[in-house]
Amino acid sequence: MAIPHHAVDPVQALERRVAAHGAQPLLTCYDTADGSRVEFSARTFANWVDKTGGLLGSLGLDEGSDVGLPLLLDHPGHWVSLVWTMACWQVGCRVLALPRDDLDRVDLAVVGPTHAHPVPGVETVVCSLHPLGAGLGHPAPGVTDYATVLGEPDLHWRTDLPDPLLDEGTSRRLVSDLAGVHPLTTRRLVQPSGNPWTDLGDLLLAPLSGGGSVVVVRGDASDDLLTRISDEEHASRI
Repeated sequence: MAIPHHAVDPVQALERRVAAHGAQPLLTCYDTADGSRVEFSARTFANWVDKTGGLLGSLGLDEGSDVGLPLLLDHPGHWVSLVWTMACWQVGCRVLALPRDDLDRVDLAVVGPTHAHPVPGVETVVCSLHPLGAGLGHPAPGVTDYATVLGEPDLHWRTDLPDPLLDEGTSRRLVSDLAGVHPLTTRRLVQPSGNPWTDLGDLLLAPLSGGGSVVVVRGDASDDLLTRISDEEHASRI
């Protein structure tokens, strides 16, 4: 599928970023709930994407498969949610930002640790959301622990982007909608909005298309804390 004029191909943008500035920060993640800070260079982020794409293949999914990602709704802005979205795009799977109780039509469900049991009738991957990607420890029967992704080979492969790019249940975001993403050329602090498309644009598509980077702060944060983080990270605030 040809990418519309002025629209960014996110997979190609990540490939170019890795080739040109792979070691530079792309995504820095703060979680005020546990006090964690994790930083991903473009190369490290792309490696997680490649391994997750490999896991999709190992689970039998291929181009055109539907992947339900309640993570985008339940844990907005988490780096695992962004990795899964990019991995789906990279291997040609469709991303459905749907709640857990609306996943009967997907080929794979990817859920967080709060509801770490299988979605009835659907292959289910459970993500611990540990800052460093650690496993669940004792996953429930019938689910795949996302930590098994670490055993996937460091192999990069891609196919055409699917259309729709993101299905939110009530609306569909098409590849052509990528033309509306404003490139980010600087380093910026962002708090997730909770809207899947807005968050994907602000946290992933904008820095990839413009060469910038994002500091994402999840959880409750006072203005003083946000100011301190922005100063320490040399990041502007919206």
